[in-house]
Amino acid sequence: MSATNHVAMENRLPRPDIRQKVTGAAQYTVDARPPNAVLAAFIRFPFGSGRVVSADIEAARRVPGVLAVELDRRDANYAGERLGHIVAESEQALHDAHAALALTCRSSDPVTRPEEEYQGPPDLSGADRQRLEALFADAAAVVEATYTTDIQTHSCMEPHAVTADVRGDRAEVWVSTQSLMSCHEQSTRTSGLRASNVTVRAEYVGGGFGSKFGIGPEGTLAIETSKRFQRPCRVALDRRAEHEDAGNRPGSIQYYRIAAASDGRLLGGRMHLVSTVGHSGAGGGVRAPSYYDWGDIVRSEDAIALNAGLPRAFRAPGWPQASFSMESMMDELAARLEIDPVEIRLRNETSERRKKQLVRGAELIGWNERRPDGSTPGRIKTGFGCGVASWGAWKGRCSVDLDVYRSGHVEVRIGIQDIGTGANVLPVDVAAWHLGLERRWFVGKVGVSDYPPGPASGGSVTSPFTAPAVRDAAQKALDQLRAAVAREWSLAPDAVQYERGEFSSGNRRASWPDACAWMRGEKLSVRGEFNDRYWGEGNSDTVQFARVDVDTETGQVFVRKLLCIQACGMPINRLTVENQIYGGMIQGISFALFEERRLDGPTGAQLNADFLNYKIAGFGDLPELVAIIDAEPGEDGVRALGEPTTIPTAGAIANAVTNAIGARVRALPITPARVLAALDEREGGQA
Repeated sequence: MSATNHVAMENRLPRPDIRQKVTGAAQYTVDARPPNAVLAAFIRFPFGSGRVVSADIEAARRVPGVLAVELDRRDANYAGERLGHIVAESEQALHDAHAALALTCRSSDPVTRPEEEYQGPPDLSGADRQRLEALFADAAAVVEATYTTDIQTHSCMEPHAVTADVRGDRAEVWVSTQSLMSCHEQSTRTSGLRASNVTVRAEYVGGGFGSKFGIGPEGTLAIETSKRFQRPCRVALDRRAEHEDAGNRPGSIQYYRIAAASDGRLLGGRMHLVSTVGHSGAGGGVRAPSYYDWGDIVRSEDAIALNAGLPRAFRAPGWPQASFSMESMMDELAARLEIDPVEIRLRNETSERRKKQLVRGAELIGWNERRPDGSTPGRIKTGFGCGVASWGAWKGRCSVDLDVYRSGHVEVRIGIQDIGTGANVLPVDVAAWHLGLERRWFVGKVGVSDYPPGPASGGSVTSPFTAPAVRDAAQKALDQLRAAVAREWSLAPDAVQYERGEFSSGNRRASWPDACAWMRGEKLSVRGEFNDRYWGEGNSDTVQFARVDVDTETGQVFVRKLLCIQACGMPINRLTVENQIYGGMIQGISFALFEERRLDGPTGAQLNADFLNYKIAGFGDLPELVAIIDAEPGEDGVRALGEPTTIPTAGAIANAVTNAIGARVRALPITPARVLAALDEREGGQA
């Protein structure tokens, strides 16, 4: 079905809510300000570790407009850790109460430098050591290297926020969340009310990236405060708290010693993957994707605890860090063996589809123009790099309510949330495509817990879980309408055909609205469930190619072109699919070149907990972005999209930088200082 017919699947139609978003009419959680609401905010520790020495709680309570000041603890383990809270009538009263509190704290030797804590890979057992030593001895090439990645904060455009109105036996809660239904469960438990008396709303969410799967401490505070004062309560984190205490992508230190045969075939070796996490020493993890056949690998893992905020899931948790090091290692082996980087990947790939994507991507990026490492003449040097990724597919649950009205209009309702990815257009486009109708007949409603339960927006499962349920509901509605037409024509339902909004039997014809007018009652209602019939097959394979320019005098890296070939099963709406790919690539560029959390060594305080000093890729940093949807004939299932699009980006860029300057930067972000240091090291080695 083509876009010229204004049908949904494979279309390029804009989102139905575009006007609301560009005019500001869309209501996000931070916009929820019920009348007579109170405000609450956390009291936070300013240092990496230590203790509160003094606090003037009574002075803070005397501030006009302050309703409550509670200091629950005095010891803390990271900057931004919650010590208590303040409730007030206004932002000004909150600010004045914090000032009057006159918090005096003592810092106590925080752990902030993971490289100082790193112990190196542990000793191997006798059997493993002997086996690997023999493998290394027989190899044509062995590369040993350590790669590091810095901590990346989620930096959602909309901060973590909850507004709760709990009065009597009813509760209404607005949450900026990736999991509407789990927030409903948590809100019910926290409020102590019956589930049917609690409604959670998340119609519009300004990003999450893995950090917003529950109501969080802010939700607990908002609900409990609303219950206490019998007034609505709003809690929204400020930007500093977002950086310090709303999660992050863990950093890493990754040790590799990998062997390869003369033809580039990987033989195996050693991987030691260390995550740099928060004060608990848990919650991280660096994945080692099996995109390539690595051979006989001995792998070990560890974590380094820091006096800093805990990590949370972050778009493809653990994969971008490992992908950066693995793609770098592949290119280092290729250089040692004098094999083209694309060719060494083709010889070790485990996916025939990615092999095809690699060949196609190399042609489209102009790989034949790639020169030997560091050989571009002049100050500005050009380089090319690539990387691969994949994301699996698994089945889940989703329920959908679909109503067809006598006018012909259709309403689809699902308890999912739109975190900016276009989840609210998904039910409309899937139902319209399945029924062969124009989008104008449909209204999609999401973001309210009263609707049937849908999946959380995590693991790239929202569309794969939801689409089969929507199609199931659409088919059930169509079956009932076919029966209505058959009844009108005095035929058996099997005698009525349907295609693209028209019912037929012999010479008889009836349009969609004609058939709807023959329904008994004002509407028909069906409940759709996840249906294996519409699942399909396959994973979400992807390759990315980067072309960069590097200024060898300043060390600045300019990504000029980034190309992604992405499989995602059957694309629902090409505009939203392409936007997802662009977003993943942009986040990957930011991870590769800019984002790093800076902690003050003596105190553990974050020095760049804002958007001025914590650099994120902006419009001026973006290259030509090319998104190619790799849809093969006959694909019917919807597949993951959010995660795989950001996994290979940093590795592709790092390899392009090495190709440009002839020196390897083994740490992210690839800052000008690190580029210049790599150039100096190369010159020193040549000297």
